Amino acid sequence: MSEFTIPLSRIMVLERTLEHGGTATCKLQRPETSLDAQVYVENDSTTHHIKVTMGPLTSSLSLPRRLATKCQSLRDFLQDLANGRADSGAMSEEALALLEAQDSVDEVLLVGQIAYVINTVNHALPFGAVVTNDQGEVCAAVTASSKQQLADALRAKLRPGHEGLGERT
Repeated sequence: MSEFTIPLSRIMVLERTLEHGGTATCKLQRPETSLDAQVYVENDSTTHHIKVTMGPLTSSLSLPRRLATKCQSLRDFLQDLANGRADSGAMSEEALALLEAQDSVDEVLLVGQIAYVINTVNHALPFGAVVTNDQGEVCAAVTASSKQQLADALRAKLRPGHEGLGERT
């Protein structure tokens, strides 16, 4: 049996609903059947509050509005629910660690920069980040062992000469 997936056209509807709030029906498909998920999004200035209903299952998720991967996170959340990989719909420790790392990195960005935070395959340096500008040009790329080291390394690359209180490393 194959897994439920979300077609690209529905992902685009989810993205619009995520940005503007409201309700959307998202059809998850696999060759032998389909499943409708009712997605309710309520936004405030910092967070997307999402409630999902699939048949008798109801779950919720909160995502930071500034998160660059929020649409992918919502897609993964829906697919995990449909495929039975998330009993409560709770985010994994890994996903929470990435969200916290993203928040730490976002604090050091300059205007017009976007950060993409990922897990790496290196156990000694499990966090990675790439920062781009408005034109998509890479401004910095780093790996680190913690969210704080990740933010500090990016700060040093993005703001050379401003590492601390007059200190240079």
